[in-house]
Amino acid sequence: MTVPEKTREFDPETKSVRERFGGVDTPAALMGMFAGLGVLVFLGALFGAGAGSIPYQLNEFDIEGNAVELATGGVLIAALVVFVSFVAGGWAAGRMARYDGGINGLAAAVWALLLIAVFAGLGLLVGAEYNAFQRAGLPDWFSQLRGETATALGVMGAILATIAMFLGAYLGGRWGERYHQEADAVLVHQRRID
Repeated sequence: MTVPEKTREFDPETKSVRERFGGVDTPAALMGMFAGLGVLVFLGALFGAGAGSIPYQLNEFDIEGNAVELATGGVLIAALVVFVSFVAGGWAAGRMARYDGGINGLAAAVWALLLIAVFAGLGLLVGAEYNAFQRAGLPDWFSQLRGETATALGVMGAILATIAMFLGAYLGGRWGERYHQEADAVLVHQRRID
């Protein structure tokens, strides 16, 4: 009987399960990014629907590239929405990855930031109508940092929302990983009893 390749390469004397399966799990991080962006679209739509009573402003420029007047309260609410959205995205990444949830949550935020940059670049190169992030009401922070039309509040809002995204993704990832830690503890305890 031959031993499967994966079993042969794993030596319990030299590698722990965490060392073998830990680290950045790219599929988990990507799914965490999509979960975070999905929650952001949903919450953004809810806040956008109540725009008369709740000052929610995620971006400094509208879809045509015209600067909009930002309110400090709207920027803070947008940062809170981004934070909550990426807590959910980080949690999804942490649950899927099993180990190193915080790192995988951060990786989800990095993927999101890269995607935001790609679409901002497309908008800059071929026209704002091709910036799908702006059209969907998603973050367009790189476009907010352009030229003389950028306001101090817009730049600070972009920085604050980026920090909120990374902090939320890390905390969510740690939260998602905790489920597996509790399950592993129960399994070890059960094994000792048996």
